[in-house]
Order: sequence, then structure tokens, then C-alpha cells
Amino acid sequence: MPEPDLQALLRAGITAAKAGQREQARQSLLRVIEQDEASIPAWLWLSTVLDDREERRICLENVLTLDPDNTHARAGLLRLDQPAQEDRKPETHSTLPAVAGQAANRSLPPPVDPPLQVEPKPSVTSSQLRSSRYTRLHPRPPAPSTPPPGNGCPFCRKPISATATLCPHCQLPLVMNCPACGAETDVEQPACPRCGQAMGNYRRKVSYFSSLAAAYQANNHPEDSLKAWQAVQTLEPDYPDLHFYLGKAQMGLGREDRATNSLQRALKENPKSTQAHYALAEMLRLRGEIEEAYPYYLKITQLDPKHGLAWLRLGQLYEQARRSKDALQAYQRAAKLLETGTMESQQVRQQLHLLQPALPEAMMTGWSELIRQMSGPVLVGLFAVLLDSGLWPWWIDWSGWLGLLLTLLGAFLWVSGDSLPRNPLICQLVGQAGLAETDLRQPLALFGLFCWLFAFALIVMPIGQSWPEPPIP
Repeated sequence: MPEPDLQALLRAGITAAKAGQREQARQSLLRVIEQDEASIPAWLWLSTVLDDREERRICLENVLTLDPDNTHARAGLLRLDQPAQEDRKPETHSTLPAVAGQAANRSLPPPVDPPLQVEPKPSVTSSQLRSSRYTRLHPRPPAPSTPPPGNGCPFCRKPISATATLCPHCQLPLVMNCPACGAETDVEQPACPRCGQAMGNYRRKVSYFSSLAAAYQANNHPEDSLKAWQAVQTLEPDYPDLHFYLGKAQMGLGREDRATNSLQRALKENPKSTQAHYALAEMLRLRGEIEEAYPYYLKITQLDPKHGLAWLRLGQLYEQARRSKDALQAYQRAAKLLETGTMESQQVRQQLHLLQPALPEAMMTGWSELIRQMSGPVLVGLFAVLLDSGLWPWWIDWSGWLGLLLTLLGAFLWVSGDSLPRNPLICQLVGQAGLAETDLRQPLALFGLFCWLFAFALIVMPIGQSWPEPPIP
């Protein structure tokens, strides 16, 4: 089972145990243990949903086998031993039924005496498990080739000091910080001893360190992320986009010169990497090197025309250079590509409002503004018809009247798609929202412009129309 699925199953078992769904929790946790016998959280939570005292003891002793210093397992064993000690005491109320005595023992509070020293016992054997009704509690023995902790490096198997945090032979870290709580965790431990956060399987080496690096990056731990990516570099120098990830971690630590070198090397290895272009452009922009950042943003839009953040940055650079028209076009592209509701999307809309102020709401939805904006194209078509008919309206041919109708239609569609998407007529046709929130505005405006040009051509070049003969005096 893949590790993410195993973690999801573990979370499901813990959730069921917290909700009191004991049988469901048992099934989920047992499945986890079948796949990963070294899962300390699974053994701990399984001990809370079992009814048999000996089976609970098996779970807690297995935890101590994996982690001899686990305080939760020690406390659980002390609570299990307390009723046994009480049972060995002489009964003072012999008339009470045995069942009542057991219930009383179960309701005893936790012991307040100093904690006893509980020695961890070896993992349960197969013969012991056969006597248990939960026969699936079968932790697999460790591989014989795995050396005990402190005797050898888990990666290269060479002898190391018991207190070493970095292998002097293979230069790989032996201790990593937990991405969640920051606690130091030995690489051989599958989970953080403090919070139970999954650390992964160190035997996967590259996958282990790359997954930790991504988790550190997500939790804003650039120093730990750099340490993990350097381990990946030691194991696999040709790892895909490795220098980009190193550069991102170095940027987070403020090591700009090293980050620049890493990102430039990433671009040398993969010239079409938009993420490396963007990271380098962002670093240059934040350093105030606008002219150096501009070609990287421009290259991103050429490699990926749908990169909304690159269009946003280009709009900002154009605006700083007082290129208002280019800035407006870049912001318009960014507004279409960025996800609505994000901080960047709101920033784009604010800049668009400053560069191209919107009309008042009353004008956007009123008849007067619609008629005013349509009047120009319509009057041009009407004037062309009158000139074509010699300024005599009764000489207007059918093609002229058809041209006038197409002029009206084209002007209406043109204005509706371009500047008045919520005019009263379009709202009556498609609803109160009009065309403001759709992607049909630009195609509709282009179609309206085509209709108007076709109507103008029809008027200027009439079909089958001839001038009338002047009257003979």
C-alpha cells in the first residue's frame, strides 16, 4: 500500500477510536500494522480499543520495543498493572459479587505513586499471537541485515558513533527535524516521538528526503528544506529540477548569491522551466533589479501564456515604466487567468479600476448610455445609406434597408460585448447579471464588429441597385 494511503488509513483509525467506534478503529489500525509493523501510533491507538488486557499489554510492550522511552506506553502498562496489584490484595467485602469487584477495579483512578520502571519486552511471538483472538497483531521481525541503532549508518552500513548526527562516510544526515513540531527525530524512526507525525521510510532514501523537503517547504522551514535537498543531491545529483529546489530553499534563507547561481544552473539544465524563470525573476524584482527581471517574466508568458502571476508582474513593471496601455493589457490577461478571490486577483482588479475607471452603475444599466454608444456606428451606416440613395429616402433599395438592420444589430452586439455588458436590453435577454461574468464578451464584440462591417459593405456596394433616370423637362 502506498505511504499516503497508509497514513490516511491510520488517520481513519484514530478518528474512529476518538469517536468511540471501537470495531472500525480496530480494523483500520490492524490493517496499518499489517503493512507497517513499526508504526508506533497504530500500536498505541490499538491498545485503547482492545478489551482483552493481555492483548493491550502486547500492543504497549511492542511500542516499548520500538521506542523504549515512550512515556505513553509506560503509563499504559502501569495502569494495566495497577488492577492486577489490587486483585492480589485480600478482599475486605467478600459479599460483593466478583463482577462488581471487577467493575470497581476498572473505575479506579490512575496511580499516584512514583512511576515504576517498566522494562521493555521483546516483540510478541507468533505462538503468543495464536492464543489471542486478534491474530492479525503480528509485527514482522526486523530484517537481519539492518544493524542495531548506533552500530552502523542506516544508509552506508559503515560504523559510526552512537551520538553522530551526520555520517562521516556517506555525508547523509542521521537526524531530521519533524516538519510539524521541529523535534529531532532519528532517520530510522518512522514517526516523530513527540507528536506522532509521519516521517517516512528512510530505506527509500531519495524519496524519503525529497518528501521531507517538500513538507519543510510547506511549513516554512527553509533551513531544514535545504538540508533535505542537499541529501538528495548527495544521493542523486541528476534529480529532476534539483537546483531549482536548492535555489528556492536558499532564497528562503536570504542567501541570494547562492540562490541566483542555483537558479541559473537550473535554467541552463532546463531552459523551458517556467518555475525557475519565475523564481529568478521574483528574486531580481524584490532586489529592485527591474530591468533584469523583465526578460524573465516576458519569457514565462511566451513559454506559458496562461501563467497569470507572470502577467500580473509584467503589468506592474509596465506601470512603473509609465507604459499604461501595455500595463492595461497585461492586467486584463491576468484578470482572466488568476483564480477569483485570491489576493493577486483582487490586486489586479484594483489596478484595472485605476487604469480604466468603470462607468457608474446607473449608466452601465441605463438606456441613455446604450443609445449614446450605439449612435455613432448607427449614424455612420445611416449616412452611408442616404448618400447611396442620393439623399432620397424613397430611393433606398432593399439591400440598404437590410444594411441598416445589420448596422443596428452589429452596433448593439459590439457595445454589449465591449463596454456595456449589463445594458438593459441584454439583461432582459440573458438575466440581471448580463454578460459581466461570462467569457462571451470578446467573441460577442468581435461578431458585432463583423456584422457592422458587413452591413457597411452591403450599403456601399448594393446588390442589383441602379440609379433612377432623371425626369425629362
